Amino acid sequence: MNNIFSTLSVQGPMARNVPDLALFLDAMAGWCPLDPLTYDAPARSYADAVAAAPTERPKRIAFTADFNGQLPIDRETREICAKAVRAFEAAGCIVEEFAPDLGQLGEAFLILRSQAFVVDRELQLQSHRELLKPDIIWNTERGLAATPSQLAWADRERAAFFRRVAAMFATYDVFVTPGAATPAFDVMLRNPETIAGVKLENYMAGSMINAAITLAGCPAVAVPCGFDQYGRPVGLQVVAPPRRDDVALQAAALFEQASGLDKMVPVDPRPGSVPPGETA
Repeated sequence: MNNIFSTLSVQGPMARNVPDLALFLDAMAGWCPLDPLTYDAPARSYADAVAAAPTERPKRIAFTADFNGQLPIDRETREICAKAVRAFEAAGCIVEEFAPDLGQLGEAFLILRSQAFVVDRELQLQSHRELLKPDIIWNTERGLAATPSQLAWADRERAAFFRRVAAMFATYDVFVTPGAATPAFDVMLRNPETIAGVKLENYMAGSMINAAITLAGCPAVAVPCGFDQYGRPVGLQVVAPPRRDDVALQAAALFEQASGLDKMVPVDPRPGSVPPGETA
């Protein structure tokens, strides 16, 4: 991999609960001389930070279900997440509706992401095009066609969004959104054709709820928050300011303790047909 200076993709742990997640991250964190974007592990371990979550809970939390209507999110997902986030209030936090303006971040994301594909896939596209799946070809060729002005515009758009997120964190300690735009869909599909009745323009269009956080350089933790009418798990995305992974983990742990859902997932595979997508 040659994208060692890219901030558009990060590696993170997965675990059965937040304390285990923190322990896993402690094992991963730290400076590596072969990875230029790493930095020293925190003085206090993530496991210790999570253990202190009940006494170091966030004071004010911003929540959005769909970035003020800027992103398509399944109706049931919105409702489940909006109800679940109130668990923070029972833990003593203030929860308010707020989201930074996305601007034209969706297009900026595609431009910047496609450049990352050029770095990683241009030579493969030249030598083994027939072995690459259509999405990789589309992303790489999109990147090759981008102009310097388009790249500059995308970076400016990203910087403007980062500043709006930084302004949000001057008021709020944590930012919470749905963890995904839609529950699990047919495993044989690259992406759902529509979300909440909105036709997706490309296979990444349903991922902006996550991509926006990555573009802002913020750590995020996905934590289960409920189940839809078909029994599929739905989650929250708990976001903290840049390099404050400890804050994201603490907030996620606080929610997990209040919900008790960590004892109900993962869900075993179930036979039956794939549930239909929402039409509106």
